Amino acid sequence: MQRIDKGDENRRSIKYKAWVEKLEAAGETHPGTSRYYYTDVVMDLYQCQKGVCAYTEMLICIPELWEHSQWTKGRHKLENPEEVRTNDHFGELEHWDPTLKTDKYWLWDNLFMIHSSINSLKRDKPVVGYLKPDLPDYEPEKYFEYDDQTNRYVVHSDIDDPQKRLEIQEMIDNVLYLNHGKVRMERKEYIDSLRFKKAHEQNPVVDRFFTAVKFCFEET
Repeated sequence: MQRIDKGDENRRSIKYKAWVEKLEAAGETHPGTSRYYYTDVVMDLYQCQKGVCAYTEMLICIPELWEHSQWTKGRHKLENPEEVRTNDHFGELEHWDPTLKTDKYWLWDNLFMIHSSINSLKRDKPVVGYLKPDLPDYEPEKYFEYDDQTNRYVVHSDIDDPQKRLEIQEMIDNVLYLNHGKVRMERKEYIDSLRFKKAHEQNPVVDRFFTAVKFCFEET
């Protein structure tokens, strides 16, 4: 689960940002039923996440949807709509803290895009705070290791606290679904394809499963 930089310097949805800041400054409840900035939020999250699920890192959005050319004056404006559509992705909006949905539905710090199937499995199960992927000090290497023989994430061997080990394992297996069968199979196939290309002196572009790829290739 990669670290995601959602800082202001990376933001493109400027109109949405100003709108939320105005609501927050006035102490107003966010209009959860409003979808005026929905596409702006979704595509800005995708560009921060590089088009992958915030948790599993499966590729769920084509870059043609969120790339720089699709933004005009702080809003998402789809060019060439006959070629791609704004629903050409497999993601759903994830509220990190579901208790904030009622009053602060559009709070930027609480939003991520995750695979729709993962969202259905996870539902409103909470994730432990230290695994929030946009925290300044979040680093996946602190909590996870990757077993490239079984293609599974495991709890980092340096974590001694038994309770914390159980907690992280629960996150891996039953909340974030990092080792879900379909996720694991797709990740294995992708990493195997990278190994094949590297063995044949190709220089493949990595566009998904960034954390697992780093674990598998950091010493090669």
